[in-house]
Amino acid sequence: MREIHLRWTAQTVANSEYAPIAKIAHSLEVVGHLDIGEKGIRQLIFPHFCEGKGPKDLNEVPFLNVESELDGGQSGYLVVWNSHPLSIAAIRFSNIHILPPYKYGGEGIEITVRGVPSGVSQFLKTCRAWLPPDTVKVVEMADNQSIIESTLTPRQIECVKVAASSGYYDHPKQIKLRELSELMDIPRSTLQEHLNRAELAMMKWASEQINSQ
Repeated sequence: MREIHLRWTAQTVANSEYAPIAKIAHSLEVVGHLDIGEKGIRQLIFPHFCEGKGPKDLNEVPFLNVESELDGGQSGYLVVWNSHPLSIAAIRFSNIHILPPYKYGGEGIEITVRGVPSGVSQFLKTCRAWLPPDTVKVVEMADNQSIIESTLTPRQIECVKVAASSGYYDHPKQIKLRELSELMDIPRSTLQEHLNRAELAMMKWASEQINSQ
């Protein structure tokens, strides 16, 4: 699995087909992909408009069409159709996933792509043909099993698996710690230590991933 972070600066955007957006919005934050059709990609976005600009102004962008304002415009969210070839390619490419939320607009473009190496490489080639990114950061990702095995001990993995499958982490709990220790035939204090250490290790790993973004 591979992940790439692509970024286009405000200057690059100002000299591209995305330039019309720069006069309307600092950024359009895509929070979800709703559909794909003849009109392009149907996106749920949260816009950060320039002063004096609003949803109707986005219709002036050749490849954007505002379909609706959610909650009558009170929420700030919009549903738009994006027909830009690069946006369409991003969704239709096989073996990759564009991770929302991502942004495009006057302040630049930032997207994260995750997928198999061949798919990510092909998409990057397409980007360079349409609009070469200013920065590309490549992250090689281990699979979930490798991450878990490198973070937890075999005994911790066993305890967490049994605890999870038995409903120990459900709310409310489906099994008490004493019952779980009897099921696994190990002292309650030992089981508690394994679970506590496993939870601490995974929380520490998650925190490191957040801080590295």
